[in-house]
Amino acid sequence: MDFWWIRPDFLLADSAEQSMTDRKRDERISIVLKLLSQRGELRVRFLPKALGVSGATIRRDLALMEETGLVRRSYGKVTAARLGAELPASVRHSQNTEAKRRIGALTSSLIPYRPLTMALSGGTTMDFVAKSLAIRSDLTVVTNGLDTAASLTARQLVHVVVTGGTARFLSNDLVGKGAEESLRSYHFDFAVIGADGISPGAGITRHSFRGAEIDRVMLEQAEHKIVVADSSKLGRAHHAKVADIGFVHTIVTDSRADPAIVAALRKTGVTTTAVVVPPTVDDGRVRFG
Repeated sequence: MDFWWIRPDFLLADSAEQSMTDRKRDERISIVLKLLSQRGELRVRFLPKALGVSGATIRRDLALMEETGLVRRSYGKVTAARLGAELPASVRHSQNTEAKRRIGALTSSLIPYRPLTMALSGGTTMDFVAKSLAIRSDLTVVTNGLDTAASLTARQLVHVVVTGGTARFLSNDLVGKGAEESLRSYHFDFAVIGADGISPGAGITRHSFRGAEIDRVMLEQAEHKIVVADSSKLGRAHHAKVADIGFVHTIVTDSRADPAIVAALRKTGVTTTAVVVPPTVDDGRVRFG
């Protein structure tokens, strides 16, 4: 009986330690991918010093990245396997975190304080929107995002409905006919979706056709349509189109966005708001040494 009471404490400690280990690994992967976007290829022998970890740790990280199709390794070098490809949600969580946090806070402030029914998509920026909305007790939120749902239920105040569908493991969201049918049974006061690309010409785009279909249904069923995306998404266009720019009412991004693109979006009549994010010392570029 004594062991029965003690064991959960050990399990919790092990779980917390594993979570920290995974988070640090995902941060390293994010840095390696950023370096590859800047340089094209990297010499593996420089990475332990650049990242402050052992060679064995780097080899494990690169093996995982190669296994998931993010990089290719050969003759002591590593190159990006798919530039612009969709990254796992765990890696994206460690990218542009402060911008996403501020976007989430501002977006939640746009939602009036009265009983409302909302649709929220999945995605790492949406996770911060959900965390900001979790203090509301006057909302019913329908979501296909598994991480979004977890963040919304943290305070046990928001009434959360999760759609059916098939899980996409890269993004931790639900897609397919089950998700679409769930969404079409509602009329939403607000829909808030994320985006992988926002371009005045190409519109709102995603990596995944199935993900784009679900986002499109959310927007179609909503009175007010909001798109959230950090500045790295502006100017990009992917093959799965969600909607034209003119179909949405509001875009929320951050102050690192290209002013010319923001101006072009505003010319279409869409309210485009950029939250202020303090500039970093190295302007977001990762360097050796």
